[in-house]
Amino acid sequence: MIDRKLTGEFFKYAIVGASGILVNLFFLYTLTESVRVYYLFSEIFAFLVATLSNFAFNKVWTFKEHMRENFVLKGIKFFLVAGFSLIVNLFFLWFFTEFAGIYYLLSQVLASGFTLVTNFTGNKLWTFRKI
Repeated sequence: MIDRKLTGEFFKYAIVGASGILVNLFFLYTLTESVRVYYLFSEIFAFLVATLSNFAFNKVWTFKEHMRENFVLKGIKFFLVAGFSLIVNLFFLWFFTEFAGIYYLLSQVLASGFTLVTNFTGNKLWTFRKI
């Protein structure tokens, strides 16, 4: 039997993640095209901004916590999970762009798909675990 609460949390997490992808793509494109920053360096900054946004929305909406509830500790955990994802993301962004010849913005969307399940699992079981 599928746990309805877990399914609902995953669905909300995916919605927040989709909004994070839009934030990410905005900063990635702006820094790369307007400021002329190398796309992999742009992605690091874009990823950090999107992760901060995702943390706030997931904390309050997905996992139903008050913003002040263990904010610093949970923020550190969330960013540690995201740090692992950043490495995976950068690899796939680079691979799809350089070896598959895919436009870097589309490569970023594809790369983001590789981190959804691992991010949700890490944050559900560690960052937002109910004791």
